[in-house]
Amino acid sequence: MKTVTIEDILSFGPCWENARERMEKIAQKYNQQEWSAVDVLRLPEALVSNADKLWLVLREELVDVPVLHEFACRCAEHVLSKIDNPDPRSVAAVEAKRAWLRGEISDDELDNAHDAAGAAHYAAARVAKSACHAAYSAYRAADDAAYWAASDAADCAAKAANDKGTERTWQVAELIKMLEE
Repeated sequence: MKTVTIEDILSFGPCWENARERMEKIAQKYNQQEWSAVDVLRLPEALVSNADKLWLVLREELVDVPVLHEFACRCAEHVLSKIDNPDPRSVAAVEAKRAWLRGEISDDELDNAHDAAGAAHYAAARVAKSACHAAYSAYRAADDAAYWAASDAADCAAKAANDKGTERTWQVAELIKMLEE
């Protein structure tokens, strides 16, 4: 299992006020010097917001690349499921990403799906804000860069949700489930 230390976390560049002191207090409270993604995700939200937990763990230093990609797909699907008649290009982008992960399509084919999802995003931008964010979530999920796919898909899914807090809570729970499978 991959772990990080306080020094590793600081190297990521958190923008939290008094980041070192805050992390040292948490480390002391839990008597831990190294943290896995699940350790971080299980911290009470009163100590670390779900958005900050996801910012920290959605990176290759803590989560394997295939899991980051799959998480991006799940975030996109989750938010697309809340939209009436999502653009088929957005849905196809998520399907293409999974096919790419299985080695069934080429990088060029994934790029084409990514571009089509981008077009769906721009079309949705003219119609409805939540549909726009949902489409962008699928667009980002279809990216081949694991960190950006996972991070941006999660962020856009939260923006598309009527309740960001509920969406972030779902994302944290879903990622814990994936990491414990």
